[in-house]
Amino acid sequence: MSPPKLALLSSPRRRRRAVRITAVLAIAAGVAFGATQLPNWGDGGGAKDVFEPGRPVLVGNQKTVRLKKVDRRHIDATLDRFVRTGVARQNPSIAYRLVTPAFRGGSTRAQWRKGDTPIYAYPAPSGSVSGQWRLTYSYRGDVGVALMLHSRHPRKVGAIIFQVELLKRRGRWLVDSFAPVATFTPIGVGPQHATGPADYAGSAAGAAVHADKAPLSARWVAVPAALLALSLLVPLGFVAVVRIRDRRAARAFEAKLPKTLPPLPRR
Repeated sequence: MSPPKLALLSSPRRRRRAVRITAVLAIAAGVAFGATQLPNWGDGGGAKDVFEPGRPVLVGNQKTVRLKKVDRRHIDATLDRFVRTGVARQNPSIAYRLVTPAFRGGSTRAQWRKGDTPIYAYPAPSGSVSGQWRLTYSYRGDVGVALMLHSRHPRKVGAIIFQVELLKRRGRWLVDSFAPVATFTPIGVGPQHATGPADYAGSAAGAAVHADKAPLSARWVAVPAALLALSLLVPLGFVAVVRIRDRRAARAFEAKLPKTLPPLPRR
């Protein structure tokens, strides 16, 4: 008497094939999930890479140096011209010569002449920029400063603080980055309040303007993780069910066997 055949995958060969197929699907699901978590190394979001001529600059573990007085004067002159021509939009074509190629980001002088620049716009300051900045770090040929600008109409436009990075190229200090870090309410408009990057984190609209990427919700991580876990648990559960059914079928077959041996043949 043969054991009863199972309706689903009764053949051991078919069961082995099913286990292999489910394992391949689980691995493919894991690879697909991992690929979705990798950053886009393709076009870089449409940004154009800009390289500067000269020797490569090693970043990391840089040694701080003291900023010389002559460099301070040159930085003063660069910031003053940059703010008046570029930030205040008086003559952006001049500001084009005061920034690094990385700051331009592939834009042309003609675009800057028309006012199409990546510079944060702010009205012309009330006085000279000289003395309105504080040094935040100083490396060899690389300086960071915090620049505070005051509008000529403080009751309409509040003050603003920019974080500026300047690089020394061929004896000239050029602006490499220029980003606002804090804005103040105009004088007479309620209590004085400084708004910084942390104030924009709670709003989705603010995060889209002041951050490269908005914070993701926990659901965007939980859902892929649940799918990956499901792709691993399904084949394991399938194998367990098949083994349990095999054992039950074997026990049922053994139960139908006679309990005693047949009598020996007579001699």
